[in-house]
Amino acid sequence: MQCAMPRHPSCAWTYVPSRSLQSLQDGHIGGLAGCFFDEMQTSASTEPIWSTTKLGKAMSRLISEPKESIRSMGELLAVALAMEKESADRYADLAGRMRAAGRPELAEIFDRLVYEELGHVDMVIGWSQQIHHRMPEAPADAAPQDIFDEESIGLVSPELVDAYRSLAIAVRNEERAFAFWSYVAADGASLEIREAAERMAREELEHAKTLRGERRKAFFKDRRPRMAIQEPYDLSSLEMEVCTRLEEYAGMKENTDIKNKYRDLALEARMLSLDLGSEPLQIPAPVGPPSPRSLDALCEWLADYYIDAGEHLLSQAARDKAQTLATIAVKRLAIVRDLVTR
Repeated sequence: MQCAMPRHPSCAWTYVPSRSLQSLQDGHIGGLAGCFFDEMQTSASTEPIWSTTKLGKAMSRLISEPKESIRSMGELLAVALAMEKESADRYADLAGRMRAAGRPELAEIFDRLVYEELGHVDMVIGWSQQIHHRMPEAPADAAPQDIFDEESIGLVSPELVDAYRSLAIAVRNEERAFAFWSYVAADGASLEIREAAERMAREELEHAKTLRGERRKAFFKDRRPRMAIQEPYDLSSLEMEVCTRLEEYAGMKENTDIKNKYRDLALEARMLSLDLGSEPLQIPAPVGPPSPRSLDALCEWLADYYIDAGEHLLSQAARDKAQTLATIAVKRLAIVRDLVTR
C-alpha cells in the first residue's frame, strides 16, 4: 500500500527539506504538519494537530484533563510548580527505598531525576518572580491527578527492578506531562497562557527525549550479546512505512477529527521520508537487528534511533539533524499513543 498524500483544504505548499527541519529546531511546538511547509495557507479554523479538540476526551494513558480551564498565569504557574514538586518528591521517595534496599545504582538514577525535577522547580519559580515578582502559590491539590505514575514500582521487590524499567517510568511520566501541557495550550484563555503552556510542553518534551536516551543506554548495557539477523536501516523507507500505517489507521476511523489527525501525522512522516531520501543521516546506512513493524513499536524504535544518532554521528550537522528528528519522533509517539486509546 502506497502512502497517499492527505488533503488539506485551501492548502498550497512547496517542500524544501533543509528549511523544514530548521523550523522545528527553532522550537515551534504546534502545527506538526505545518512544520514541513514553506508556503502554506490554511483556513482560520485549522489548528495544530496536538491542540485540536483539546487532545480528546480519552487521555487516560497520557493525561488527566484539568477539571477547569486555566484562566490566569498565576494558576498556570501554581499547577506547574505543584507538578514538578510532586515528581521530585516521588522520585526522592523511590531513591530512598532503593538505597535502603542496597541498590545504590538505582538510587543514583532516581537522585538524578530528582535533580532534574528540582531544576524545573527553579525554572518555574524564576518565571513567577520575573512576571509577578513573587513565589508562585502551589496548593496541595494544584497538581492534576494521574500525571505522575510510579506504576507500582514501590510495591515491587528492589531485586526485580532494573535501570531500564526505572527510566521507562520516568519517560512515560514526561510524556503524560507533555500531553497535559499541550491540552492546556489548546484550551488557554489567552495568548499569554497558550504560549506559556507551549513552553512547558516543550520543556517536558526535551526532558522525555533526554530520558529516552538514558533508557536506551541502560537497555544495551544490560542486554547480553547475542547473534541476530543484521539488515541495513533505510530510514526513508521506515518513515514511509509509518506513513502507510498511519493512513491505514485513518481509514479505519469513523470520527473525522481523529481521521484527520492520523492523516496529518502521515503527511509529516511522508515529508520526513522525502527529506531522509534526499539527505540521508549517514552513508553507508548502518546495519542492525530488524526494526519492528507495528505502528507503536516502529514509532518508538525511530525515536530511540534518532536520539542515539544525535549523540554518536560523526558530523555536527548530522547530529543536529538527528536531534531535530528525535524531537519530532518523540512528539509523534506521544500523539499516536493518545489516538489509539480513542
